[in-house]
Amino acid sequence: MPVSDERLSDFFQDFKEFESSEDLEERREKKRFFQDKLSSENIENLTEGDVRELIREFWSFQMWTNKDYVVKEILKDGIDQLRKTLRMALYESTDKSEAYEILINDVRMIGPASASELLTCVFPERCGIWNEKARRGLEILSYSDKLPLENKKIEGEEYETFNETLSEIEEELDKLGHDLEDFLELDYFLYYVVEKSLEAEEKKRKDFSHDEMIETLLEIGDGLGFDVDKEYQAGPGAQIDVRWSTKVANLGRIAYAFEVQRRGSRDSAILNLQKARNADPSLQKLVIVSTKDQLEKFKDEINALDERFRKFVSYMSVDKVFSASQKLVDLKEILQDAGLMEEIG
Repeated sequence: MPVSDERLSDFFQDFKEFESSEDLEERREKKRFFQDKLSSENIENLTEGDVRELIREFWSFQMWTNKDYVVKEILKDGIDQLRKTLRMALYESTDKSEAYEILINDVRMIGPASASELLTCVFPERCGIWNEKARRGLEILSYSDKLPLENKKIEGEEYETFNETLSEIEEELDKLGHDLEDFLELDYFLYYVVEKSLEAEEKKRKDFSHDEMIETLLEIGDGLGFDVDKEYQAGPGAQIDVRWSTKVANLGRIAYAFEVQRRGSRDSAILNLQKARNADPSLQKLVIVSTKDQLEKFKDEINALDERFRKFVSYMSVDKVFSASQKLVDLKEILQDAGLMEEIG
């Protein structure tokens, strides 16, 4: 199910503040260039020099330092054959899914990203770019039900579904009062959504809420079938943030302790874990949860301690906890969709 209207609107408002007039003009110039070079009239006179110019303008070929090789491969079957294929794809095909299929199957070096980029530049109101950022942006906005977003390569039918999805987003933005120029600008919007989300994740990795992390650990433990305890008193003067426990045949109750460290004394946290280990024989592992930087400092200090205690301690970064939480949510959704988590009444 797509994100809420409010979140989509917030994303787009932030994007419009981020997007500059230079960004808009750059994309308009890119469209003008492709539409001129690949107009129905100019395709007939396309030269090797034109192909070189086109390749330089492709975002999908930016990583290629030897663009001469790309041009040489594209022209391997001759310029006449290339003109014929481009004309067939752009002006003689019945729909854009067929055009996409012709490009990826009949033009050397042209893959899903470059074929869809070419189509977007020539037909920006009907075609979108199937690239990594677009796929990730759609995933963040939860437009992933009908699309194989994990695949770099898709077939024409899937490309058609992708374009239909972009139309849905365009229509939704229009209903919310937001003006989107075309699918080329939509591609830039999806890129922005990804960058904004990465920025938020980076911020979360550098700092986090102690209470939120405890609640997340409790949810993960409960989701995995453990009995969970918050602020568990392991013994005198030994309180740990989270405990997961379970009964195992012949072993009795076993448990795992999690100490979330955002700020405060590392020495006090280590002493607390040592006390907890001595007080509660059911504990199998003591896990310190913090940022990657903090965990490295904990490791340095704990490496100087008794070997048995060293082996008893594990480390988990906050981003790994959040990642585990999301994967558990995804798994539950998959199982629910398959009817495997329905309550038995």
